[in-house]
Amino acid sequence: MAGIGQLRQQMTIETLSDDVLLKIFKCFIDATYCYYYATEEWRMLVHVCRRWRNLAFTSPRHLNLQLLCRPPKRSVDKMLDIWPELPIYLHAFDCSTREVREKVAAVLRLNHRVFGIRLKGTTDSAWDIFGPLMQHPFPALTHLLVLESHRSIKDAFSRSFLGGSAPSLQVLHLDRTPLPSLSELLFSVTNLVSLQYNNIPLSGYISPQAMVTGLSALTRLESISLTFESRRDLPGRAIRISPPHTRTLLPALTYLRFRGNPGYMEDLVAQIDAPSLESMEITLFHERVLEIPQLAKFVRRADKLSLPNRAWVTFRSDCVSVTLSQESLVGRVGPKTLMLNPTCPKSELRLSYLAQFCASCLPTFSPFECLYLLAPLHHTWMDVKDDRDPQWLELLRLFNTVKDLRLSYYAAPHIAQALRGLPAEQVTEVLPALENVFISAVEPLGPVKEAILKFADARQLSGCPVSIYDWDGRGRVTREEDKKWIDMIGRGLQISLP
Repeated sequence: MAGIGQLRQQMTIETLSDDVLLKIFKCFIDATYCYYYATEEWRMLVHVCRRWRNLAFTSPRHLNLQLLCRPPKRSVDKMLDIWPELPIYLHAFDCSTREVREKVAAVLRLNHRVFGIRLKGTTDSAWDIFGPLMQHPFPALTHLLVLESHRSIKDAFSRSFLGGSAPSLQVLHLDRTPLPSLSELLFSVTNLVSLQYNNIPLSGYISPQAMVTGLSALTRLESISLTFESRRDLPGRAIRISPPHTRTLLPALTYLRFRGNPGYMEDLVAQIDAPSLESMEITLFHERVLEIPQLAKFVRRADKLSLPNRAWVTFRSDCVSVTLSQESLVGRVGPKTLMLNPTCPKSELRLSYLAQFCASCLPTFSPFECLYLLAPLHHTWMDVKDDRDPQWLELLRLFNTVKDLRLSYYAAPHIAQALRGLPAEQVTEVLPALENVFISAVEPLGPVKEAILKFADARQLSGCPVSIYDWDGRGRVTREEDKKWIDMIGRGLQISLP
């Protein structure tokens, strides 16, 4: 015991080797790192003692040391006088004052040292200064985020943006910042990992063909987000392109997000393959006739997306959403996600439009075993006109392999009303594989439960028995018969109909 006590007394942080300290420093700095902006937690380390300071500054690249410049709080000139020659991360949220514009310009002039740039709310007068400075090469730049730039800026980013070369760039996020020459820039950023070109105005439009051409060189790209502000910001579609004989391979892509016209999306996904895709969110502007065969083919080519076996249909005040997810062998929701959001401006058409959309998409996926119908609150637009209205039944018929049906308190009345109007000879045609119905356990259930029980009795007489259970709506079944179900809110395919 005495030997252990002596060992404890001898082991202090001063006795740790430089290699061990560097590993500790690395863990500390990595834990505070943010994907979207730089941090300076390393400054706490270098103020502890001379040894730690010297050790940190001898390994700046390994520890990812960087100077965070946040005008107007910090002057880059003062930072350069105090600290060694470290990479600079520019973080400016408001460039409306002359003082801030001057400090931002001072950083941009050090283009060889700029590691990251994050600008938000940049005005026309600011771009008159920043635009020319950002037409030079930025060889060390890895992160560029330009958010909510003034919409009238059309020429701030020209074909010489970043000098036409940013070989270290890994993250490029543009929001309401038109860059019509983006597809050309992508040829020079072959190390890009994340690309977001969001809320694109008309002045920033890029054709699907040009976009795919730019993406073809990005073999390390993991994430794409491409969204348009509104339908009116898209030029009229030309003649639809024919699917290519060969497609562009994006081997590292795991996430794809798109918001725009269905035709643009169809032309885009028809030209690419993403075998590693695990998560996709598609928002489609409303069209009277929705034809999306290329999306279905694209999903089938992405093997990891075609595995969901559970579906959530959630009715909200402003949209209807459908979430499809996969249950793993251990009874947990898998990480794979696929979101599809067809928009429908008229609330009275949402239910029928949802059924139309699902009819074209659901056959792409594996059979569903569990269906959740959820409504946080009652909304009048959900109501059917009478028991013979076919909209709810049309939706239910799409899930002909479902064994478990779970109904929230506000969704249950609509399903009960639809099932109440079923003739006896049709009780096995809707949800023919159904075995269990779980109803939110909020009393009194009254006519709702009575209608569901009547449906169950009719199924019993038809030789297809259905069991009824109470469900508390938060993921727990109030009877002992079922203890295996997964968390209600999971990741999955989401279809929203605003």
